Amino acid sequence: MKCTIDASVFVASARSDEPNYLLSRKFLRDARSMEVYCPTLALAECAAAIARQTSDPYLARELVSMIEDFPGIKLVSLDLSLARRAAQIAIEHRLRGADAAYVAVADAFDAALISWDQEMLKRCPAAVATMTPEGWCGDR
Repeated sequence: MKCTIDASVFVASARSDEPNYLLSRKFLRDARSMEVYCPTLALAECAAAIARQTSDPYLARELVSMIEDFPGIKLVSLDLSLARRAAQIAIEHRLRGADAAYVAVADAFDAALISWDQEMLKRCPAAVATMTPEGWCGDR
């Protein structure tokens, strides 16, 4: 299976006080055998989320390193073509720009989008297959 993992999953897996911490960690353990495609934007987005929420630069750097070293991950740069596709997706599905980048990457690689973001989960099924980590783990 191929998937695109949204920042919400990586961030939840890094903070034990997150409601989806355990499920995110389980999913990421299971996902080590998959092909994973994420926009390079994931690095900055995850670092910012951790640094802003915790004021812990060490934890933020640790999460960035974990993503970079994640088995099977391919970090995808947004070239002009992919950025245009993300813009089209943002318009059609009324998504935030960063969210549209994840959907565009999932679409480009025919990957399922794994996220905790309810807006993405509700608005994206017409563009790409979407599910929560819990849903993915339950389907196995």
